[in-house]
Amino acid sequence: MAERAILVVDDDTEMRALLVEVLHREGYLVEEAANGAQATSRLRGQRFAAIVMDKNLPGLGGLYLLQGIRMVCPETPVIVITTFSDSAAYAGALRGGALEYLFKPFRMEDLLDALRRALPPVEGSDSAAHASGEGR
Repeated sequence: MAERAILVVDDDTEMRALLVEVLHREGYLVEEAANGAQATSRLRGQRFAAIVMDKNLPGLGGLYLLQGIRMVCPETPVIVITTFSDSAAYAGALRGGALEYLFKPFRMEDLLDALRRALPPVEGSDSAAHASGEGR
């Protein structure tokens, strides 16, 4: 497993590209998938330190994908993002093992904070320097 590898799963091309860019800038190695089937394929070939995924995916829906992730890699932190503020889906995602549930539009800092809580700092990134008190 790449200790800093993040899988981003979102069918919105622009959102996925933005997430990939922000996570790369923070020092993460990022793989991407546009739907649940692609994500499942990526999960067969690699282990990830964390997964950031949209709840609303074409085909295999996000909550079904979350169940599959929990069976294959139960310890991997999963952050679910969505445009819909559906309290039943929110509760289902948390019961299903999601670490965080963020509603679009969200601040990228909220996503990064969730990843920082779930994973140790990346050596040489701005977040590692911030966490160690450097650069102040």
